[in-house]
Amino acid sequence: MVTQAISNTSLMCRLKDVIPVHSAQGPTALPNSSAFIASRLTPTTFLVKEYDDIYSEQPYIYVKLIQQLNTIIVVDTGCGGTSSNPNIEIKRLREFLETVRIEDNDGRPLNEGRRMKYLVILSHCHYDHILAVEQFSDSVILASGYSPEFLRPSKLPEHSLCQELGIETPSYSPNLVDHMHRVLSSDGKQTSMTIMHSPGHTPDELAVYDEDERMLYVGDTLYENAPIIFPKEGSIIDWMETVDELISFVGDKESQSGLAVKINAGHETAGQPALQVLTSAKGFMEDVLRGSEKVQRRWTKRGEETVMYEQDGKRFALICPERLIAEARK
Repeated sequence: MVTQAISNTSLMCRLKDVIPVHSAQGPTALPNSSAFIASRLTPTTFLVKEYDDIYSEQPYIYVKLIQQLNTIIVVDTGCGGTSSNPNIEIKRLREFLETVRIEDNDGRPLNEGRRMKYLVILSHCHYDHILAVEQFSDSVILASGYSPEFLRPSKLPEHSLCQELGIETPSYSPNLVDHMHRVLSSDGKQTSMTIMHSPGHTPDELAVYDEDERMLYVGDTLYENAPIIFPKEGSIIDWMETVDELISFVGDKESQSGLAVKINAGHETAGQPALQVLTSAKGFMEDVLRGSEKVQRRWTKRGEETVMYEQDGKRFALICPERLIAEARK
């Protein structure tokens, strides 16, 4: 999702339910404000929300604790703590993970005492997913190997959209991994996580599947209740192929286990039934391509005619260069 305003009202009303505990007494007492909030998704995984960034992106960051392997996996790193609130004291994601007491984690920080080593997976290179990546420069960073050219350092300022925003592009050197790459811990042991190439939103988009928790992480491939946004480097043709592959993948997993897979996106959607969300998003895109959905807005962005479609009820919406629609219709 790229620089779109979303109301914070409902989120702020829920802060009391998921706000980290900062009122502990004694020498470990912490500041009373943070750019992040965290809540438990599964026995091992937490959703960290950067809830009031200056770009109005409100990215979702996922943190999986693998205590037995001394590893903490971070999926995306957010907007770098660039809060709209000038009184925020904890702006660094890594500081949040290591020092802020989380109610859903028995009142302890997610990486208490910095005991676990980090492994970072980047769903794609857009700024709202990478602006804190330099905080993990001592860690393994994984990204999609589908299009190495797209992630060349000379191309990153443009492709990350940092150049468009006039902000500094983070410097990092990811390990580019193959499709169906099995993620290893810091000491080389297999985890339950598999990385899949999922081009469409961008060429470097990837998905992550957690076999143990039956959780599928899809970055910005799709989400609900906000426009799915394609930059000019995206492809709806590739997106449709990716979604078909994910639907097939999830269907196979559910058939084998008899248990539902949940989907988690880079914005808005977390812990929802994967197959239902995937098929519904595909249906909306098919309606757009066949002309059943009408253009709601039209403007020029990054030198291209850009259009917006919005489903009745607003569960799904789309913003993209009109060229991508025309290419997909052919």
